[in-house]
Amino acid sequence: MHDDHTTGPVGRPDDEPDIDAEFAAMMEGLDLSADPTESHSEDSAPPEATGPVSADDVPHNVYGVPGGAGSGDAGGAKAIKIAIVLTPLASAEALAALCAASGLDCTVVPSRSGAIAVKEFVSAHAEWDIAELLGGTETEPAEAAELAAALSRLSRPGVVLITADLATDVGIETGLSGTITARRYQGGQAGEEVSPGVLLPDLDEDIEDILLGATRVQDIAGAIRTDEVKPGRMMRWLGRGMRRRDRGDGDGGRGDDPSEG
Repeated sequence: MHDDHTTGPVGRPDDEPDIDAEFAAMMEGLDLSADPTESHSEDSAPPEATGPVSADDVPHNVYGVPGGAGSGDAGGAKAIKIAIVLTPLASAEALAALCAASGLDCTVVPSRSGAIAVKEFVSAHAEWDIAELLGGTETEPAEAAELAAALSRLSRPGVVLITADLATDVGIETGLSGTITARRYQGGQAGEEVSPGVLLPDLDEDIEDILLGATRVQDIAGAIRTDEVKPGRMMRWLGRGMRRRDRGDGDGGRGDDPSEG
């Protein structure tokens, strides 16, 4: 019987497909070089880091929880500041709207004692400067002090700014360490220091967890980001008044007339 199949130079029948040739044809014209527009999913990410991350790469007021999934480089020391402003306002929604109308960037959380405003900071260094750990107003980030000063005008008793300076694995110490300070603000001015030990027992457990870096503020039930709030007309007017007092116009409040503009 005559066999119609002939073999090629490597013993492959001539009528069988050339797998190598077909694969080469499919790959022709396909650019496999790195494309900056590629998806940033885990599957498409480069297998190794391309260089160190600078402080400018860290989004403003975003931080990683010490030892948590969001802490980034888990092998190095981490330093964060957490500022909490205790207010007597009962409504977190109202406080968030006032902050949004005033251009105050923070996260508002409800609590039994009153709504609180939270700001979180990440250090540009592995640990805070030694001067920042000695206590006093120097430990208060400027933005946190501005937030407390603005909110202190909302009520006669004012507010309390609590600042936690936290660090992990600093020097020969392992784990979480740091300091907590507190200061009253009234009428837009910084006042006397308050013992944190007097305040903490009266705070909700969630607030204490935020201060200690154990819980991220956005994970608290009822947390409101002020940059996601659209304040109404009245709140915009109130916020405008708060900003004017911050600027020290010295007009005796004449510019705060709601009939204006």
